[in-house]
Amino acid sequence: MEKSFSLPGLGVLLLAETMVSRLSELALHSALAVQLRYPDGRVEAATATVEEVSREASTTTESSTTRALLLTHAEAAPVPAGTEVWWAGEEAAW
Repeated sequence: MEKSFSLPGLGVLLLAETMVSRLSELALHSALAVQLRYPDGRVEAATATVEEVSREASTTTESSTTRALLLTHAEAAPVPAGTEVWWAGEEAAW
């Protein structure tokens, strides 16, 4: 994970360093049971949904659309760069 952004009322958006093709195979808004593996070794269970993020073109970049994860659990907070997000294929129970 490269960056995270707090979206008040929604959760925390996680942007990957590189495109994750597995996310493009999943339906938008799918709820996933994931693990956050922090650079310091801590592991935390979390719930994330699959989202799509669009970026407008600028003078130096083209417009793009990419998939991202939105942490939606109650304790969601921005996470440090380098945190790994692991998914074992389980959907989250709401």
